[in-house]
Amino acid sequence: MQRNSVDQRKPDAQRQWGADRRSKPHPLVPPAVSEGRINRGRLAIVLTITVWACYIVGTVIQQFIAGHANTARLAIEAIVYMIVVTGLAASATAYLITRIGFFYRSRAHHRAPRIVLDTFLQGKTPSVTVIVPSYQEDERVIRTTLLSAALQEYPGLRVTLLIDDPQNPRTRAARDLLLAARALPGAIEAELAAPFTRVQAAYERFEQSLDERDERVTTTADMRDLADEYRVAAGWLFGLGHRQEIIDHTDVFFVEHIVNALGEDLGTIAEALDGGAEDNTALPVDRLIQLHRRLVAIFDVTMSSFERKRYVSLSGEPNKAMNLNSYIGLMGGSYQEVGTPLGVALVPAGPGQAELTIPDPDYVLTLDADSVLLPEYALRLVHLLEQGAHERDAVAQTPYSAFPGGATRIERISGATTDIQHIVHQGMTHYDATFWVGANAVLRKKALDDIREVSYEGDWEIRRYIQDRTVIEDTESTIDLGVHGWTLYNYPERMAYSATPPDFGSLAIQRQRWANGGLLILSRLKDQFRARTAAGRKNRFGELFLRVNYMASIFWSSVCLVIMLVYPFNADLLNPILLLVSVPYFLMMSADLKSVGYKRLDVLRVYGFNLILLPVNLSGSFASILQLLTGEKSQFKRTPKVRNRTTAATSYLLAPLALIALCAYTAVRDIQLQQWDNLVFAGLNLVLATYAMVAFVGVGNTIVDLFTHLRQWLYRPARPAKRAVAPRPAQTNHAEGQALAPTGAIGDWASVLHYRSERGSSGLVAVRSTQAPAAGRKSPQSRSNSFEEFTFFTVFQPIFELGSAEVVGYEALTRFADGTRPERGLAAAEAKGMHIDLDAALIRAALASSTALPEGTWLAVNVSSDLLRRPRELEPLLAESTRPLVLEITDPDGADLDNLPAGVRIAVDDAGAGYDTLARLESQKPAFLKLGRASLAGVEKEGARRASIRSLVEFAKENNCTVIAEGIESAQQRDALAECGVPLGQGFYLGRPVPVERALADAAGR
Repeated sequence: MQRNSVDQRKPDAQRQWGADRRSKPHPLVPPAVSEGRINRGRLAIVLTITVWACYIVGTVIQQFIAGHANTARLAIEAIVYMIVVTGLAASATAYLITRIGFFYRSRAHHRAPRIVLDTFLQGKTPSVTVIVPSYQEDERVIRTTLLSAALQEYPGLRVTLLIDDPQNPRTRAARDLLLAARALPGAIEAELAAPFTRVQAAYERFEQSLDERDERVTTTADMRDLADEYRVAAGWLFGLGHRQEIIDHTDVFFVEHIVNALGEDLGTIAEALDGGAEDNTALPVDRLIQLHRRLVAIFDVTMSSFERKRYVSLSGEPNKAMNLNSYIGLMGGSYQEVGTPLGVALVPAGPGQAELTIPDPDYVLTLDADSVLLPEYALRLVHLLEQGAHERDAVAQTPYSAFPGGATRIERISGATTDIQHIVHQGMTHYDATFWVGANAVLRKKALDDIREVSYEGDWEIRRYIQDRTVIEDTESTIDLGVHGWTLYNYPERMAYSATPPDFGSLAIQRQRWANGGLLILSRLKDQFRARTAAGRKNRFGELFLRVNYMASIFWSSVCLVIMLVYPFNADLLNPILLLVSVPYFLMMSADLKSVGYKRLDVLRVYGFNLILLPVNLSGSFASILQLLTGEKSQFKRTPKVRNRTTAATSYLLAPLALIALCAYTAVRDIQLQQWDNLVFAGLNLVLATYAMVAFVGVGNTIVDLFTHLRQWLYRPARPAKRAVAPRPAQTNHAEGQALAPTGAIGDWASVLHYRSERGSSGLVAVRSTQAPAAGRKSPQSRSNSFEEFTFFTVFQPIFELGSAEVVGYEALTRFADGTRPERGLAAAEAKGMHIDLDAALIRAALASSTALPEGTWLAVNVSSDLLRRPRELEPLLAESTRPLVLEITDPDGADLDNLPAGVRIAVDDAGAGYDTLARLESQKPAFLKLGRASLAGVEKEGARRASIRSLVEFAKENNCTVIAEGIESAQQRDALAECGVPLGQGFYLGRPVPVERALADAAGR
């Protein structure tokens, strides 16, 4: 089937001299490696290690045995220089070893034939969900990525775009990006609906015709019909490619090598089917079913989007890991949206109430928004993971390659390093040292569940599958998987491509991110190796060496290179033999560059490129060290743009210029001192660093960026002050005013001014002190500048009768608007002398909200002993209640319980199921005794614990006291407590603390 090729060189496309001239992608399967190339690689390893060992031995003999290092300074110089040489030699050796592993794997790889994949499609295939995290990406970029995911040859695929853009954009451009991202999934699904409907109907007709025949056999007419469907599908794909907007080489690649390539494949199958029909040969039924299902699988996709920032119940951490975690944590559940004072929450839904249902897939495919996949990616990797030999593989991936045809020199050289890294990652799999590379990967959901960590932000459960302590989150997750006995696998083909930053500023951001984090998690390797030892498996030195090199070599290589460039070492240490340590490394890399479509001399450009990236790598590494010392996560800072180009940070421009100046000074000094060996090193660095700054950064761009930063430093425009908007007067009657007036706890002037509402914003309550100012202080009228406030809202946790599962009461709990834990908020109030006012405000807010709770239930509120000792203030509060009240007291010994209003009951916390608790029951006669988590620990397993609780329940009954077990977190705990005779219970398993609206919805659903 003929179709027009894409014109890669548009008239308005500006291509730099030295840009990437490649137009074709890498071969899917690496070409066979000759035995000679493998032998040369082995020789390079032996030569590097031998030369390093000879240099170290020779230097030790010369400096310490022969006595050349006769001063402390010379001895320290010799030791440091040997360490530097060792570090650089180790990194070179690691590269040489991994490339040999790549050769072995590529030579042993046998690509699964298409008939095997089609047979796999014929059966019941595991479910797959593709999730694409996106943050303010261009619409065209997201569309390309989503289409590459949607066109995967996999049936029942679900693709979800995880939009992480700000919910309230401040600029028109940001708003347009958000709106475009929201519209894309629906538009793509609608676009694919037409071909899917057609091929699905054709498959159903074929199945129906088979059922209607006397014998279940095929005819040549069936083959011609199927050929027509393949031809129509191919034409639709060519039309899709024709409609694609072509802006740069990434669009060309997508059209030529994904959309059109798939269309050509389908067209070839159509011709083959027609050829078989012409020969009057009918394929077996199973084969035609396979071909039908393949066609259906291409277009069988469901598209959606999800925005975690819409919900206060999900993590707001500004990183990709938590964007992924938020959605993965919702998989397998049904949810509904509930309004809370802080915003909309996504909470588990009861039967028939779900507004959002997210299936729990067998596999999750993560894909960055600037990457694309070839159509067979998901099918081949899932097929692999379903094989018995790979049942313990948690991650399967193909490390991404660079798009061919980049328009700038920096894209070409950066792409060369990316393609070399593909070789490295493939080789590391040979030594069981694979790392998860997060741009694209198929993840086994069962493995993700194994490494899940649960924490809480307030009452919201936060699930972490992918760690976010570092910005290379997939590296730490690799260690987590290894600790739990899972392995990772790099599929030895090139089936994923990712964009390369087009300018030095954006590249610096990317490379700093790569350099930040490895040091932080280096110590965690011992956890993985200990777990492997405990499981009876051997640890391999090669794996340890390669993993340490992967995580820390950016740091030590950068530091070692800077030391060699900056410090004038003793000339005796500079031995010409050192050149032989690096020569094998550079020769082998030049051969690898040639094999993946670049030039051999590009190895020198890559070296110069790395020279100017030294400050970037060191910046990322030092950020890791700073985080290790302070415990604060490194935050990603965006830089300004100049004409759609990201400006580079000042330090990333000045440091390479300083390096060039230092190399020039060193070269002149070496000429004067006739240190010709050192002159070679200094001159090479001078030439390559200067070339890199001119070629990859640009003289004009450097000047513009420095001027931009200087102008921002000198001139900072003043922002106009925001004008306050006067609130409208509150329309309340006298009775409402009386109810809100005491203690200034709710609905006072502070709420009006701060939240523009007589009752605060969305149920938020402002609290201020009502104590009179001390003598000599300013009057209340002059204290506005020192106004102190606490803002909170009330949630209610249901208390169940364990026997009937009916709700008998609710406990009112406080949540502070700033996220402060209740204990810290109350302690802060006490430190400010506001704890009594705050305590009263908590009770008043709980009573006001509880009026909407179901009839027949009682309300439990927490009261401090200080407020209990003030009956004049407490009694008016309790009188406002419209339902039975229970006061929960943590310190009953210091409270005044004799003057409580009639009908108010007391609940006290237990001090353990021992004598102290029994004595308290007997002396204080509370209506309720609350068993805490410590008393419940192990109740489902420990008979002694259950016997102790039974005796406590019986003693409580004798003293007219009812036991409430709090903190029930599992069905086993609930059943064990019911068996012990505990009548009432509460806990996250039974019901979470929720706002009153959600409490009502839950009650209605029971």
